[in-house]
Amino acid sequence: MIHRRNLTNPPTYFSGGGPLRKPILEFAMVISVVTLCFFAVDNYRVRTSLTQELQSQQLKSREQQEFFARQVSAARKKRELQVLNERKLHQVREMKLALHIAMLRQQLQDTGKEPISVQDVLQEYHNSVKMENSISNVSGTFLWLQSSELNAYLPNVREYNEHER
Repeated sequence: MIHRRNLTNPPTYFSGGGPLRKPILEFAMVISVVTLCFFAVDNYRVRTSLTQELQSQQLKSREQQEFFARQVSAARKKRELQVLNERKLHQVREMKLALHIAMLRQQLQDTGKEPISVQDVLQEYHNSVKMENSISNVSGTFLWLQSSELNAYLPNVREYNEHER
């Protein structure tokens, strides 16, 4: 016998399985829908919390970058101020030394003696002063007087600093 299909009522998944199969399948569908809903809600909750955490970390990172930028700027300004103060100290020291030389020249002229000319001083400088260029010295240059007889009269430059008296 040939089995004829009923074209008006096609077979369904729930038909023909027996009286117990339909409630189990419905229960399984409810469980799967609830599980999918749970995963969807959990995914949304985790995504929003991670988004908030990412924004928080971005804010902290931006604050740290600003903090480090302020530190670098403060260190640069401190170094520039230190350089300016060293230049000022050096110029003040040079001026005190120049004033001392002017007073000694005046003292010589007052006693009737002619001070040594600048040209003679420059000649003696080229003969007696030696220079060393070194990376171990901060300024890179070290000068010293080779003449032992003039060394005795050479003042210590730090004597011209007011705060060390």
